[in-house]
Parts: sequence; C-alpha cells; structure tokens
Amino acid sequence: MTVFVDIPEQLTWVDGSVQRSHGPSVGTLHDANTGAWLADSASSSVAQVEAALAAASRAHRSGTWWRAGVAGRAGYLRRWADELDARAERIARLDAVETGVPLTVTTAFAQSLGDTVRTAVEHAEALGDDEEVPSEQGGVRLHHVPWGPAALICPWNAPAALAVKKAAYALAAGAPAVIKPSEFAPLSTQLVLEAATAAGLPDGVLQLVLGGGDVGGQLCADARVRAISMTGSTPTGRNIATRAGRHLTRLRLELGSNNPAVVLDDADPAAAAQIIVDGAMKLSGQWCEAPRRVLAPRQLLGRVADALWDRIAALEWAPSTAPACQIGPVAYRGRLEALEQQRQALEAAGGRVRAREGRPGEGWFFAPSLVVGDAPDPAGEMFGPLLTLQPYDDEDEALRLANSGLVGLAGYVLTGDEDRGRAFGVMLEAGEVKVNGSSLLDMAPGSVQSFFGASGIGGHGDADLLRFFVGSRIVGGDRPGLPI
Repeated sequence: MTVFVDIPEQLTWVDGSVQRSHGPSVGTLHDANTGAWLADSASSSVAQVEAALAAASRAHRSGTWWRAGVAGRAGYLRRWADELDARAERIARLDAVETGVPLTVTTAFAQSLGDTVRTAVEHAEALGDDEEVPSEQGGVRLHHVPWGPAALICPWNAPAALAVKKAAYALAAGAPAVIKPSEFAPLSTQLVLEAATAAGLPDGVLQLVLGGGDVGGQLCADARVRAISMTGSTPTGRNIATRAGRHLTRLRLELGSNNPAVVLDDADPAAAAQIIVDGAMKLSGQWCEAPRRVLAPRQLLGRVADALWDRIAALEWAPSTAPACQIGPVAYRGRLEALEQQRQALEAAGGRVRAREGRPGEGWFFAPSLVVGDAPDPAGEMFGPLLTLQPYDDEDEALRLANSGLVGLAGYVLTGDEDRGRAFGVMLEAGEVKVNGSSLLDMAPGSVQSFFGASGIGGHGDADLLRFFVGSRIVGGDRPGLPI
C-alpha cells in the first residue's frame, strides 16, 4: 500500500537563502514499502557547507541572536512552532514512506513538533539570560551564554522529530545551528526549514546542508563549530569524536545499544512478553532504546519464548502507511541486509530462529524474528525487529549478561515485585531503566539520563539539552580586601 506523498526538492538552506544542492548524489531514496525510487539523495557541495559554517559563525559573532535574549528569541521560535503544526501531515507521510515507521507513529511525532519548540522556549525562559550571584560587594551576575555555532547531525529513524528537537534547544539557547539530516531520510527536514523561513528566523540562525559522511566530517572538523549534537551509530560517533577532539568541541552523542530486558523469576511470562515486544517493535524496531536482548530464568525459558513469539506473531506486519500497521519495513536496503546477516550469524552460533513468514510488500521488509539460545551477541546494534532470548541461572549471572556487550542507553526489568525490580534495575549499566514498562516517553517530566559505556557522551533530559548549548560567564567587581 502506497500513500501519495509530494516529494520536496532537496535544497540547501544557507544564510536565509535557498539553493540547489550542488554536491554529487550520495545514493538513492526509495519508498520503504515498495522499493520504488523516489529521488536521488542529494548532497551540498564543499563550498555550500563552508558557506553554512560561515553564516552560522557570523550570526554568532554579531551577537544579534543571543544578545536578543530569551524574550527576543521566543517570538520567532513560537512562530516556527505554529508553522510546524501547519505542516505536520506532510511531514508524517514523508517520514512513514522514507523510514518504514508506521504512519500512526510518524503522525504522533509530527503533531508534537510544535510543542517540542514551545517546550524548549519554556526551558530557556526558566533558565533566563542571567541571574544575580550573592556576593559581598554586590553586582555579580552569572550570564548564560551560548558556546557558539552548533552542528546537529540527525538520524534516519525519526528525522523530523530529532532535527526539530536539536534545533529548538540550540536556538532557544541562542546558538546558531547547522542541521545535517541522514542521507537515507533527508526529505522531511526540508519542511522543517521551510517552516523556519516562514516564521521569519533571522538570516544565519538556522542552516540545512545535505549529504553523507563527508559533509558531516566537514562540519565536525571545523573549529568554528563549538557544540555537536549527534544521534546515530557507534562507529559514526567515534569518527565524530576523533574529528572534534582536535578543537575540544563539546559533544553530545547518542549512539548504539543492545538494550537488555531482564525477566525475573517472579514475572508473569505473558505480561512480560507483551511489554517487551511492544517496546522492541516500536518504530518497526528502529528505536535506539528498544529492548533487544531478553534474559530469562532457565526454568522459564520455554514459557517466555512462547509468549514472546505469540505476541510477535499477533502484531500487524504491513506497509507503514496502512492504518493498522504495527510493524512496517525497515528504512533502506542496507539495513535489511545487515539484519539478515545478524540473524544468520546468531543461527550459525546455535540460536533457534523463529521468523514471520511471507512479506506484506516488495520493499525492505525484514521478517520480525526471535532467536532463542545461548548464542553470543551479534556484532553491532540489532537495529530492527530482531529480538534475542537467552537463559540465566541466577541473578548474578543475569546482571553480568545484562551489563555485557554493547549496552548503556536503556534497560528493562520485568517482575511481579516492583520494589525488587527497582533494586535490580539500579545495578544495570544504563541511563534509563524501566520496571514493567517499555514506552517511548520519559517516566517523568524532569527525567534525566546519561549515556553509559559505549552508548555515547552526554545524556537525555530537556533541561540538560538546553544547558549543553550554554556556557556560564560570571561578571562583576572583585571582592574587596582579598589577601591574595
């Protein structure tokens, strides 16, 4: 099933102007549901990326954006939020076709974009531009000042949502920004910039460049960029850190994690399976914090395996644009092939594979799969509808297994006793641990989590995200009578 979408031209947005993208194509874009060609994936030229960096740098050096203060920026940003609201339906359809994420989910994301911007403004207003610091002599003030231009490297699984989230907090903090979407899903970001232009954002405040790793590398290696926020794979994150290290650029990197879900021996297998599968298959399995590795007591392994499979088999596997879709295709052919290779490796290592049969379309449909056994973790993140289940003999072993391999973002504990679950969860090597739940949203409005281990640098949390783009500058007269 294909839903008509109006494919926007892939333009480069620099310093208030819109330009054709002059770099070489970096591949092709397809409807994930059918495999049909949509467009060549465009790239900005080296000169266009340089122009975007120069524009962001000029905007920062002039001070017109950050010195306007939160009050001066808020009106522009709230108008941007309204313009995003007006484009929500088009954004949702583009993202569903391009990523394979169900349209119901991309619609929820798209309808929240405006509120994401409004929330960023509220956090900036709460922080304020400056504050009085109590002092003997008086007149000492702490100023919240943006570090400088920000590079925002965005992933393909939620392209509009993460572009807006990163840009909203950078701009609310007063930092001009350059967005680079993934070359696998660049289309909806065009509407994000179209909305910003319609809102009248000043020239140089927000730019958009297109392309692959070479464009991202040019951004991240540039000394004018003072903060980089990136969501993506661990190898890409390491490359960015290497390039940025030369200039000691501030980093916020959300990378890969094969997040464990530990079923304790007092859990109900059917209830645990529903929670795990509902989390694992969100966004067609393409969610950074999805449960991916299930650990269950050896005596419950068979019951948990059957319950997991029953839930996987019951989900509606369909084109992402189908109204009832719960699992769609994955975003592109390379992702499909990587998942197939991981499943084959797990089976070759002794895992017992259960996979959905048939295909609901000609696109990039990876059969939702469960692999049971003591097989080792696959190389790399299992980013798709692929779930493993392995046994443990006691809680010490469960903890050791859960904290091994590529972990650090999230963890899950399934139990009949939430106090016991929380006590176990605090020992997991993860920034967020949910007990008897697997929703995509935070547990509380003030939620904060760090990226542990190899899962990244920095963390989640709206207030923390705002502060990532802001430094502290204290100004005032010196204390009288100091001895040294």
